[in-house]
Amino acid sequence: MTEFTVSRRRFNTLLGTGIVGGLAMPSLALGQSAREIRLAHHTALESEQQLTAEVFARKVAEYSGGSLKVTILPAAQMGGQREIIESVSLGVLEMGYGEGGIYSSYVPQFGIIALPYLYQDFDHWQRVVDGPIGADLAQRLEQNGNITLLNWLTGGYRNTFLRPKAIEKPADFAGIKIRLPEAPVFVRTFSHLGALPTPIPAPEMYSALQTGVVDAMEGSLEVGYTYKIYEVTKFLSMTQHILNDGSFAINTGFFDGLAAEQQEALTKAAAEAAVDQRANHFQRQQGWFDKLKSESPIAVNEPDLVPFQAALVPVQDEFAAASQATDLLAQIRAT
Repeated sequence: MTEFTVSRRRFNTLLGTGIVGGLAMPSLALGQSAREIRLAHHTALESEQQLTAEVFARKVAEYSGGSLKVTILPAAQMGGQREIIESVSLGVLEMGYGEGGIYSSYVPQFGIIALPYLYQDFDHWQRVVDGPIGADLAQRLEQNGNITLLNWLTGGYRNTFLRPKAIEKPADFAGIKIRLPEAPVFVRTFSHLGALPTPIPAPEMYSALQTGVVDAMEGSLEVGYTYKIYEVTKFLSMTQHILNDGSFAINTGFFDGLAAEQQEALTKAAAEAAVDQRANHFQRQQGWFDKLKSESPIAVNEPDLVPFQAALVPVQDEFAAASQATDLLAQIRAT
């Protein structure tokens, strides 16, 4: 079983133990309408985020007895990821898909969990986000950003798509104009490698590469395929530089205004959706990799990652010091 310690103040959900497993929500009374929760994300309809949102929506309807209805707004209808999370924080939008690099705007220490080459493996990442470190960060986000995390999802490993050349060693990034998410940890990482970081919202990635505004972008294999990045790049270098997190985030004030049974329904649905997403993530990523290799002319290379890991240790230390999170970084390394 997987424990999701999302917030010390709010949740300690252990699936299958009956803590939230025995919900008994009354059916929606005749004449009542379900309360709508809009859940926005920036990725395509065929994306893993969309699939997970659909699982979540079905379970919310079931566990709330029909009193809650999740409406999914995909494909950047509500803007890029930064705009979505800002809207959640302000209460303009009930829910959105976010990640640590974006949350660092509200809690600088949040950027620590997205540092390059930080985790030994996926289990290491799970121990961090599901344990006291993840719980503490989530609690700070509630206090500083008016945002409550309902679960921890994995965004998987991020790689590099390029127009001019493949990346074989850290020095190859020198002078490369690279599209990044609008998150400080990504900017620091690629600046350190000598690249020229250019934060651009996800909906503008394709055109930025097509018109030469940038030479490259980094992201998941899924994004590379679903956004058709292979049409405007020639090389895919498997740099695996960041093991990224993801999460379903809800406006704290909105969540607090729900009945206790509805809060439990959302919490249980989100935890179960996360179990499903994590269990299937790497198989799905392999599917995107196979599609990129078989359906596009993109050239794939797998550089030796040891020099990249060594080159970016200073970024870990510098970022931790700048965000007053040196102790937190030490805890993650030791977890």
